[in-house]
Amino acid sequence: MTTTPADRRGLFNTNPDQRLRPGTPDRPWELWLTGPNTLLPMPDLATALMAAAEHNALSTDLDDGSPLQPVSYAVVLEHGYAWRREGAARSDVGIATPSLCWTARCSVCGDILEHEFIPHHPSPEDAADDAVGSCEWSRLPDGSLVCEHRDAAHDDARAQIHTEDTPEQPDGNQLPLL
Repeated sequence: MTTTPADRRGLFNTNPDQRLRPGTPDRPWELWLTGPNTLLPMPDLATALMAAAEHNALSTDLDDGSPLQPVSYAVVLEHGYAWRREGAARSDVGIATPSLCWTARCSVCGDILEHEFIPHHPSPEDAADDAVGSCEWSRLPDGSLVCEHRDAAHDDARAQIHTEDTPEQPDGNQLPLL
């Protein structure tokens, strides 16, 4: 069996002739611990996956960041080969392209707009429009948002909206005050 990282690179190779087989061909399920180079027989796939998850989590927890620490992975083997679920290692699998997304936040209490989930939008304007349109949030004259909570701080913030909407000059239909 091989234990160096360079030698383990053929574990998931799609070409059968180049695929690494560190396990025993006549055992249906095994767990290969790469650090101590140990093969553990497993009764079935579910047990092997749970044991691998436990080992890998423990190995991660014990990692102190030292370059001298031995690296140990648990790999599930099926008839000696690294097990792959159906559909794994497709050619279109890769790293997702990150993109910015926006959500609405109340300028008074800091709450985030939530429905059954936290919606994310492609622009801050879309997030604000969703909050005002679907959740009865208020938009202040400066563009900040106020959620639907009813307390003194939120009511004071909402009062700015009505103050801005009320004209200072009397309307032509109004009677002058004496």
